[in-house]
Amino acid sequence: MVLVFLLGCQEAPTKRKYVIAFSQCIGNDAWRKTMLEEMKRELSFYPDVEFLYRDAGGSNQQQVSQIRELMERHVDLLIVSPNEASPLTPIVDSVFREKVPVIVTDRKTASGLYHAYVGADNVAIGRLAGQYMRQLSSQRLNIGIMTGLRGSSASLERMKGLEQVVDSLPSMRIGITLHGDWTKNTAYTLAKTNLTALLKQDIVLAFNDQMAKGIQQAYAEAGYPDRKIVGIDALPGAGNGLEAVTDGILYASMLYPTGGAEAIRTAIAILEKNPFTRDNILGTLVIDKANAALMGLQSQKIKEQQEDIDKRQQLIAAQQEIYKNQQATLNTLGISLALAVVFGVLSIIVIRSNRRKNSDLKRQNEEIKLQQQQIISMSTQVQDAAAAKDKFFAQVSHEFKTPLTLIMAPLDILQDERQLSTDGREQLQRIQRNANTLLQLVQNLVDIHRRENTKLQLKATSVDLPVFIRQVLSNFKPLAQQHRISLSFSNQSAATHIWLDPYLMEQALSNLLTNSIKFTKEQGKIAMLIEDNNFGDYIYIRVQDDGIGISPSDIDHVFEPFYQSTPNRQGAGIGLAHVKEIVELHHGQITVSSKLDVGSAFTLRLPVGNAHLREEEMQAAAAKISFTPTKQEITVSVDHDNLSSFHSNKAASIFIIDDHLDIRQLLRSIMDKQYNLLFAKNIGEAREKLRDQHPDLIISDIMLPDGSGLELLKTIKSSPGLSHIPVLLLSAMDSEESKLDGIKLMADAYLNKPFQVAHLLAVVENLLQSRKQLKAHFSSVPQGATASLQEHSFMSDQDKRFLQHVELLVEERLSDQKLTTEELAEALQISRVQLYRKAKSLLNCSMNEYILQRRLTKAKHLIREGFHINEIAREVGFSSANYFAVAFKKQFGQSPSAFRKELFKR
Repeated sequence: MVLVFLLGCQEAPTKRKYVIAFSQCIGNDAWRKTMLEEMKRELSFYPDVEFLYRDAGGSNQQQVSQIRELMERHVDLLIVSPNEASPLTPIVDSVFREKVPVIVTDRKTASGLYHAYVGADNVAIGRLAGQYMRQLSSQRLNIGIMTGLRGSSASLERMKGLEQVVDSLPSMRIGITLHGDWTKNTAYTLAKTNLTALLKQDIVLAFNDQMAKGIQQAYAEAGYPDRKIVGIDALPGAGNGLEAVTDGILYASMLYPTGGAEAIRTAIAILEKNPFTRDNILGTLVIDKANAALMGLQSQKIKEQQEDIDKRQQLIAAQQEIYKNQQATLNTLGISLALAVVFGVLSIIVIRSNRRKNSDLKRQNEEIKLQQQQIISMSTQVQDAAAAKDKFFAQVSHEFKTPLTLIMAPLDILQDERQLSTDGREQLQRIQRNANTLLQLVQNLVDIHRRENTKLQLKATSVDLPVFIRQVLSNFKPLAQQHRISLSFSNQSAATHIWLDPYLMEQALSNLLTNSIKFTKEQGKIAMLIEDNNFGDYIYIRVQDDGIGISPSDIDHVFEPFYQSTPNRQGAGIGLAHVKEIVELHHGQITVSSKLDVGSAFTLRLPVGNAHLREEEMQAAAAKISFTPTKQEITVSVDHDNLSSFHSNKAASIFIIDDHLDIRQLLRSIMDKQYNLLFAKNIGEAREKLRDQHPDLIISDIMLPDGSGLELLKTIKSSPGLSHIPVLLLSAMDSEESKLDGIKLMADAYLNKPFQVAHLLAVVENLLQSRKQLKAHFSSVPQGATASLQEHSFMSDQDKRFLQHVELLVEERLSDQKLTTEELAEALQISRVQLYRKAKSLLNCSMNEYILQRRLTKAKHLIREGFHINEIAREVGFSSANYFAVAFKKQFGQSPSAFRKELFKR
């Protein structure tokens, strides 16, 4: 029985241990010591993991040798913290190819062959430092800089992020830049040497806390202990940045997390085959007097909890050792059953003690989770504040553009006055130039804000690429003709369809074409080409011109955000960066080649098919939009400034909806001599007047006091009695989202404030003229088709629009003898069979019969107008007068000549 008991007390098989190795380039500075401490702290939760650590002392060669030695020990996972990326790349690649998981921290290798990366974003830290310093003063701010080693990636990236903020804010300026070596003593010596220049700066930013403390020491010795100094790292512990901020030595510090705990958690996830993130970009925040004490307390609390955990684990280990020794003694001596009972009691005591300790650890973890939830709550509040800021920004930009409209539109009118003196005309031109400059500044602010707050989402669909590019080019033909530039298109690809987001890709191509036209001289040439690659899995779209070209010093930077070449500073510098973002969103690449005074070529490389697209990146069917206002939604308000005017019964009537009195008065002064005008200042009043009024055109603002003008547009286009009225949206909101919303709701045109008076009048006249032409086209509709369109009141809006499109296409090419059903189907972007079925369903005839009826009906009308029979035959697309006569007699029962004679007898 004793033997059975002893066998039952044999120790259970030990769980397999993981071996994790950590190779660090250098470990004697505070930041890297903190990283190692965080790793050991996180490993305390995994007692069965063996941890091997190697310090290369700053030598790349030594670090390579140490990694080879670690691989000979058959480690399960390698964590590498390189000092320089290139020297470590070959050895890290070899480890990766041996199928040993690799995690890279702080700096990436050159090849990218690793399983995961853990590190902070130095560009984001530099940008955060600039944004924080900008908040310290509303006046002009001079900044002194103390960088780390020249050429180090951390220094370059932090300076890049800072310069992005400084370049975007004219009230900030970098005064003096000193280059340190990350140490306090060197920073102190440089600060003493350049003390006079540093004292002229409003604030000094050091690229780590140790250099910041060296500058502060120089200040204090010179009698200026209260100067503002900002550091980077905010490490906890004695003598580090967090303590310096708490004690008032530093004004603030940007948190540069080490990522030690994140590296260990990622390693455990990889070894246990759990999901993990490949690129772990660590967040940052500002540590100043407001939160330094709290962060210090939290850090101290975590340290104390960790020490308590370590002590408890040591006690557990000691007790487990005692337990093993007692078990060995029991098995060796073979003591009696009484001793076995005593051993069992001791075992129960140990188990209960472990349970209590585990319970304490669980409680401590819950406290830590509660603190994390509090931090998340604070983050949510910050996001709400950012959303409020975005809303305020949109409203302010709208308010800027309304007075600009009221300045620039009257200027256009005054410029046409013949009685102006030369001096007066020069003054007006000066005002107009400065108004245009102010408009450009407002637009630059809007573009930068939109880029920072908008995340693009791909909604790809299969697109006929040649047709799509021709449509894009057609938008630029008037501008090219104005500059006397030739536009051409060549399709050398076998592929016809490609998956892309038409809205985003049109932005990209339009940006490239705009740049080409801007930098191409008169009589120049711009060409667009489509080509296949050798394997047929990619397609190339190339935009090339013979313009001024791009200098070699600029060509490597043209796709960087906010970059502007020195001789061609125009816009905010975000256009080509936006193009690159769109192309990469399509899983493609964009390249540029250029030569000064010869020209430039931008090439888009896009994958063929949709295998590269995720399900959420492919366009779903758009939902049908419908809106019916209820009685409660219809409100009435009285316009005390009655601006309505009546010009003539024959003049077109225009309904203008805008809440700004000056805008309504401006539009009245522009158009009341030519059109009948009706006004409303809100949606409720507009709906009330549209019950009794049927204008020829509606002009509406988007931002109205009782709702959005898009809601009014939805009401108009969904109403059978109003849907035929063209709607022009006139708004200061020039974002692509608002334009796209207007297009989706079938707005006929969209103009931004401020507008040119001539442009506005041209758009108004075009909309009214297109409606007149549409009515004239309907007058020549064959009798059968007209009946079909009028009698079938249940026909959907989509079918009605289809018939209108068919009628317009046929009417435009009525005189073309070669007009075929295939060409109509291609223009409508459907197949010939689909077009035949659609025509039989809606017109009760084939498309050929429909075209013949249209021609004969038009011929009958021309006979009444007195045209000659041969002229009529050519005008309506018949190849010969005889064929025309036979077809006319078959349709109407008499020849064209007999019809004319009978008509004249009447």
